Amino acid sequence: MFQFIAHLRFFAKATNQHGVHSPFIYNYVTKCLYIKGKLHQQKNKNVLLKSIAYFNPETAFIASEDIKKIIQKVKTKLNFTSSTVDLACLELPNLKEFNTIKYHNNTMVFIDKIYTNKESLEAWEQIKKLKKVTVTVDLFYCAIVFFRKEQAKEHFKIRI
Repeated sequence: MFQFIAHLRFFAKATNQHGVHSPFIYNYVTKCLYIKGKLHQQKNKNVLLKSIAYFNPETAFIASEDIKKIIQKVKTKLNFTSSTVDLACLELPNLKEFNTIKYHNNTMVFIDKIYTNKESLEAWEQIKKLKKVTVTVDLFYCAIVFFRKEQAKEHFKIRI
């Protein structure tokens, strides 16, 4: 029931590319997320794989072996490390785990299952409020976080 109500609330506030006034996010949405074709059946994993193809990261922190295997089918030359990374993947929003990520200005953090339950949603809200986080993209099925210093702090809710 929680997810159903959360999805209705999300849908009421979410927009498509026409509601985005950031050139960076507009390009991400139109040239990545809205490109036809599926790389995976699940929407969250499809977003992750399309984002990897779009941003072309070289280093990644991914705790889940299942996610690593899925990614390696699309991008074979990705260096998995725990040092400063271009891409990090979290299976759930977790503030403690999020704060361990070593990031740079262009790091992208993929967070899965942000609307699983109230605790996940609260953790997601805490992550969005962090000073180091400048741009977030809430896609309901997952979320993307950026640390771009040149961009004003903004939160987007995008329908996919």
